[in-house]
Amino acid sequence: MRVLLFSGGVESTALAYWQRPDLLLTIDYGQRPAAGELRAASHLAQQLDLPQEVVTANVAALGAGDMVGRGMASHSKVSEAWPFRNQFLVTVAAMACADRGLKEIAVGTVITDRVHPDGNPEFVTAIDALIRCELPDARVTAPAINMTTVQLVHESGVPHSLLRWTFSCHRETVGCGLCRGCTKTLETFAALGLNTA
Repeated sequence: MRVLLFSGGVESTALAYWQRPDLLLTIDYGQRPAAGELRAASHLAQQLDLPQEVVTANVAALGAGDMVGRGMASHSKVSEAWPFRNQFLVTVAAMACADRGLKEIAVGTVITDRVHPDGNPEFVTAIDALIRCELPDARVTAPAINMTTVQLVHESGVPHSLLRWTFSCHRETVGCGLCRGCTKTLETFAALGLNTA
């Protein structure tokens, strides 16, 4: 089984279209924009004709930054950083799929995510090795880790009509237009020539 962590954002949608995983896994971990992510991810999964599952594992009490409505962690560089979030999400995916012939957990990390400690190649290498300690046949991959979001969209061939359904806000259940997630999406759409009006 090949699983993609699927938030309904631009990167995970492009990866889903390009890689055609066996399962799209959306995790509600207590993030403030969860309802918006779930709404977008469910609609996009239907449009992509790919199976989707939702796992709820609320750890909001342990979060920091915009995505939980608290101040930044002392060692974070950007306002949306939630320390150990990606480590947690990969672990939840492994737990959810371990008994189902899990072969791959793919994450939608792109080159600009290197602003986060868990968005760099060293993290992916380390979490891959950690998962294989218990599941030797499983891998953690980040197929777009050396691409920008625009490069990923071009490489994937994802239709722009699908991208219009994506959701990447860090603060609200509808796009706030002000957070780093929203502004990155708007910049990406502008670079792709998508009219956002």
